[in-house]
Amino acid sequence: MKKIIRNFMVSLVVIVSIMLIYFKELTLLSYINASFIVGGVLTFLGLVSFVFSTGFFDLFTVSMRKVVSSKRRMDDVASMRKPSEIFSGNVSPMLGGGVLILATMGIGLLIFYI
Repeated sequence: MKKIIRNFMVSLVVIVSIMLIYFKELTLLSYINASFIVGGVLTFLGLVSFVFSTGFFDLFTVSMRKVVSSKRRMDDVASMRKPSEIFSGNVSPMLGGGVLILATMGIGLLIFYI
């Protein structure tokens, strides 16, 4: 939970920086736009990391390596790591922070349209 809150706070700093640098104003509309970008990127990266870490693409990757490589290099193919071994970290802080940012964007949208 602490990592999610830390990622949320860091994301808020990034959002304010985007608002000042790109939009050059601190308004609710610029917050909504910047938080959509940051929250969308965090959520997308978290979901992609989650899919890779579950081993969904392992069979496809291993079989494509066997098809593409020559018979002499099969030992090298067997020693290569699978994608699920590369993305073995905890993705919930990134995914949770992205969802929190998107939730604050949704609250901002409600305030904007009411």
